Amino acid sequence: MMSQSSPAALNAFFPFSTHASQPREIDVEFLTFVERYATSLTRWDVLVYFGENPTAQANAERIASQVGRQVHPIEKELNDLVYLGVLHADKESQGIMYHLAEAPGIQRAVINLARCCQAQA
Repeated sequence: MMSQSSPAALNAFFPFSTHASQPREIDVEFLTFVERYATSLTRWDVLVYFGENPTAQANAERIASQVGRQVHPIEKELNDLVYLGVLHADKESQGIMYHLAEAPGIQRAVINLARCCQAQA
């Protein structure tokens, strides 16, 4: 979390669009995605996990282990993100497997979120 907002810190965190007419315009689509879907730290962690692993298909136990959280809160967020259309869930022999939705806009926003987090690390 940023304690002070400097222009350099904001530029590193928020992706900017590269439209020729306004090369430094804030990516409103990305900011809207964050505001709408990254509503808790646990959900943020789940989104970053899928942004770093966009082709992953994993169950709640594996995701919880990877992000360092307990399974129950992760399951709740996974199911909420499925309901919201950000993730898909498939019942398989290993249990319910979650994966990122195929919508290009959602994939792009989730991957951008992970990149922003990596830039801040």
